[in-house]
Amino acid sequence: MQKSVLNLLRGGVFALAAVAAFAFTQPQNFSTTYATPNGGITWVEADDLVIEEDYDCVPGNEACTYSQPSMEHPIGPTNRKFVVL
Repeated sequence: MQKSVLNLLRGGVFALAAVAAFAFTQPQNFSTTYATPNGGITWVEADDLVIEEDYDCVPGNEACTYSQPSMEHPIGPTNRKFVVL
C-alpha cells in the first residue's frame, strides 16, 4: 500500500513538471521579417539587419517591415518607411 502511494506521488510530480515545462516556455518565432526600400518592387530579408545600423524606419506612408514579401502583411504601424543606411 505504501509503495503504491509513493509511486502515485512520483507520477503526479512528474506530470506536474511536464505541464509546467510546456506552460512556461515561449514559442520561438521562426518567421522571416521582410522590408522594401522601394514600395514593393524589391524585397529584403531584415532578420540579420540591425536597426539604426543597417536600416532605419523613417516617417512615411507604408509599414517599415512585413511578415511576407507583400504589401498586404505589415508588421506594426503603417506610417513608417524602410530606408537602407
